[in-house]
This record gives sequence, C-alpha cells and structure tokens, in this order.
Amino acid sequence: MAGIVDFEEGWRLLATSLAKQRSIIDGSMSKSSSEDDNMQLYMYVLRSMRQINGDTLLKGLVDRWRNHKKIVISETRFFFYLDRYYISRKSLVPLEQLNLCSFRDQVYSELKDKITRTVVDMISDEREGKVIDHALLKDVLDVYVQIGLGMECYKVDFENAFLESTRNYYSNKAQTLILEYNGPDSPEYMLKAVECLQAELERASHYLHSSTEPKLMQDLQSELMIAPGEPHTEEAN
Repeated sequence: MAGIVDFEEGWRLLATSLAKQRSIIDGSMSKSSSEDDNMQLYMYVLRSMRQINGDTLLKGLVDRWRNHKKIVISETRFFFYLDRYYISRKSLVPLEQLNLCSFRDQVYSELKDKITRTVVDMISDEREGKVIDHALLKDVLDVYVQIGLGMECYKVDFENAFLESTRNYYSNKAQTLILEYNGPDSPEYMLKAVECLQAELERASHYLHSSTEPKLMQDLQSELMIAPGEPHTEEAN
C-alpha cells in the first residue's frame, strides 16, 4: 500500500498537476512541461498579448478567454465538493467566480484600453466603407459582458467610449452634410441623415449588446438633428 502523503507534499503535487493542466488547455506549454503556477500562466498570456495589435489582438483575447473558461470548468469540477461544502459554509468566494475574476484582474484590466481603442477604431473604419469582421467584434464584446459583474465592464470600458466616438463622428458628419445640402431642413439633408441612422443601427445589430441601441438612437438623432417624431426614424427601427 502506498504511504500516506502529508498535506504539504500532497498540495505541491496537486498544484503541479493543475498548473500543467492549465498550461495544456491554454496552449502555452506541452504535456511534458515542468512545474508552473497560476500567476506565471497569466503573465505568459499578458506578455504575449502586449506584443500584438489589431485583429490579431482581438482574436488573441477571444481565444484566451475561451481557453480560460475551459480551465474554469475543469477546475470547478475537480474541486466540486470543496466548492459546494467548505467554501459555501465559510462564505468564501466560489471558485468559478474567483477564477473568472483572476482573468479579469490580471489580464483583461491590463489590456482593456488597448482593446477598446481597437474595437472603436474598427467601427470607425466600417463607417468609412471598410469591411470588418462582425463575428470577431461580437465575440470580443461578449467578453466584456461575460467578464464583468453584470454589465459593468461592457458599459464602463466599452460603451462609454463607443458612444463618445459616435457622437464625435456624427457631429462632424452632420456639419459636412449641412454644407453640402444647404441646411438641416432640406429634404436632401434629411434623407442622408436618415440613411446614416439606418446604416448605424444595421451595423449595431451585428455586434453590439441590445442595451446599447436606445442610447445609440438617441445620440444619432441628437447629432444628426433628426426629431424623434420624424416618420423616417420610425422606419429605421
């Protein structure tokens, strides 16, 4: 019969096994890797993502987040009884929530400004006619929703910046159209303004969270000087 393993040795073996499992799922190390710990894995992810930009950065975030959720599922199952009984009785943070917060605090928080700028810039490019990856943007914005406490990360880290960019863009756009079509009251201006509104809402339907649409609509009407009661704005909905 195998000898009894004391707590310290048992914990070391368990930590090594879990660290290897995290590394394998994340793809950062092979199955024959030496011991690693949770912080080292997060630092690896952070370092690798600091070196990339644009679509590659967004794809990296989505892939890392998916891998992390797999790790969370695996470890939550592994520690099922500990989580269900000991942690609940001691009123501690559940393992699933703790694991998700670890990614948010150690990776997402370090990169969120760069990621938000990238997303907002891509949306601006689309307004100017560039083709962008809607599915990728939807996946990235889903990370904002899933990683936060409720909708906090989505609203604070992305939505505010997106709406500010939108207001700035359409404030300038409106001035250009006013000059081109001799004022905001001309039929030609109104048609162009409503076209802009419809195009923006169509784009938004592909990747924005539904809670953003009413705020977007309000900002567009304000900047393009379209009265909420205009018949054409009803068509945009």
